[in-house]
Amino acid sequence: MGLLDWLTKRNRGDTTAVLTFNKDEEELAGLNLKQVLDAHMAWWVRLEAVLNGTSKERLEVAQISPDNMCVLGKWLYGPGKVSLGTTPQYEVLRNTHLTFHQMAGKILADFNRGDKSGAERLLNRDFRRLSDRIQLELVRLYAAKK
Repeated sequence: MGLLDWLTKRNRGDTTAVLTFNKDEEELAGLNLKQVLDAHMAWWVRLEAVLNGTSKERLEVAQISPDNMCVLGKWLYGPGKVSLGTTPQYEVLRNTHLTFHQMAGKILADFNRGDKSGAERLLNRDFRRLSDRIQLELVRLYAAKK
């Protein structure tokens, strides 16, 4: 199943559909979709490791909260904006991505403040939904370009 089949299933409410890429679907206006989606999905694992005390990384709120420092963020405010910035799907993705990074920062800030249970709730509920939403909105943007 390729991106567009996955999107069709998700739009019909099938949350069990697995996102896979056909070889010709990995790129969107200079952005490698698979790499970007994998990187954003890995944030959940990275934050969970911090909360569990098993992380070897030193994450800083000021580094993860901005939405323009990762590959997707740089693309959204650069080539993606030039190529697709006038589409409604672009703006939805940009806003979702912004909220994703703000939530990552809030989770880390809550944990650093000693509110581990609050950070875990945000990670497992809101952050997971935002991660899924980035997938969905990025594929919707891909579909809008087709």
